[in-house]
Amino acid sequence: MQRILVLALVCAGLTACGATTTGGAGGDLAMSNFEHSRSGGAPSEAAGFGYSLAGGEGWDGNLEFLDEPGEPAVAFAFNSVHSGNAAGELEVSMPYLDEGVRRYHGESEAGEIISIQLQAGPCRQSGRTYTHFAAVRVGDIAVTGCAMERAEQDSWSNYLMSYLPAIDACLAEVGPRARHVSLAYETAGGNPAIRLVDDEGRSWECTMRAGGEAINSLRPLTAADAIYGEGDPIFVRGNMPEGFEGCYVYESVREADGSLIGAFGYDVCDSGPAPSIG
Repeated sequence: MQRILVLALVCAGLTACGATTTGGAGGDLAMSNFEHSRSGGAPSEAAGFGYSLAGGEGWDGNLEFLDEPGEPAVAFAFNSVHSGNAAGELEVSMPYLDEGVRRYHGESEAGEIISIQLQAGPCRQSGRTYTHFAAVRVGDIAVTGCAMERAEQDSWSNYLMSYLPAIDACLAEVGPRARHVSLAYETAGGNPAIRLVDDEGRSWECTMRAGGEAINSLRPLTAADAIYGEGDPIFVRGNMPEGFEGCYVYESVREADGSLIGAFGYDVCDSGPAPSIG
């Protein structure tokens, strides 16, 4: 769902779009089905693809993408103990992922202006780590909080921060030929495994040992080693490519203080190069 939505949004912002959702060496990644075993990190069980929002200021919200013909639309419901409730149908602000941030705008059923901004990054609240920082304005009310991506099929990217030490160790092992991370997952033995793509388009798998504190092995991969969900999205460490580059549109990932962690890249045509890390 996310992959198809990204393609639809990018095409909506262009005069023409000849991209496809299948093909390429990785096969069809639009229906990725990543299974994650870590507890406490799963997205909300609310129905539909979108985001569950919450703030420590006594508010919560639900943003859900609507399965309707035409340009993508978003249903938003806002609940606050201070200002009451609001609901409305929003639009995705264009250009899509401008400056690497997700934005939505529209009006509530009562005519209040609504704007939402979601910045990917480790938003920590009440002992839980969410996937995005959230800034919401409804009329004269402006609040901040966190958001968790929600989908029927989980994505490895929702657990980026838990894999970041292993990602850094593996990138250092591969060196300057590393282009991007295509997947991070947990092996049957409970250790992290990181898949990377080098500057010649070759894929490698770096596995950890000793609870993820040391590299166990680094091996080249073939098409037979492909895992469902690989490359959906990719992750570029410490770099934010500008705008729509090649076949990728990028979402920045930042810490609470705004410092850059890296960028998620969403492939909208299953082919084409991605920039090198660093």
